[in-house]
Amino acid sequence: VTSVFRGMMFWLNGEIQFSQNRFQSPVYTFTKGNVIAGKFAYTSTKSQYRSNQVRVTWNDPKSMYKKAVEIVEDTNSILETGKIVSKEVVAFGCTSKGQAHRFGKWTLLSETLETEGISFETGINAGFLKPGDVVNVQDASRERIRYSGRTSGSNTTTTINVDSAVNLSGGNTFELSVVFPSGGAYLNQ
Repeated sequence: VTSVFRGMMFWLNGEIQFSQNRFQSPVYTFTKGNVIAGKFAYTSTKSQYRSNQVRVTWNDPKSMYKKAVEIVEDTNSILETGKIVSKEVVAFGCTSKGQAHRFGKWTLLSETLETEGISFETGINAGFLKPGDVVNVQDASRERIRYSGRTSGSNTTTTINVDSAVNLSGGNTFELSVVFPSGGAYLNQ
């Protein structure tokens, strides 16, 4: 049933919960400072295995709701690779050719645009996240710039100790945002 709205179902706090695959703002940011050992592991899908043709099965009301197939293709990919990589999907509960076509386009676009995965381990600080939540990842090793880190507990009103050296030279303006355990935040330039 969740495939009707591109969602997922999960068990949380003794209840069945739902999450929909739709645009939403990120709820948390992961950095080297809040993942175990500061390590991110990246994976990607091989382009040769990505579909460029989707065969969507749907129920056609003009044929007494018998199964029909809508074929959606990525013509540019077919011309570039010289081959068809087909995939079959079922649009559960779909009774419209247009909706079946949109589902096929969504499947193709998902495979084209969502080609990278990331895994990491974190602590209790991310215990509030639920399946389907969107998060930001700021990997200083990959982006070659550091946007965040951790402070130590031995800070004073004039000195803030951070987890690694920071170069503040060059005449640039720098901002420091501190989020306290109580949830309050402080910004200073």
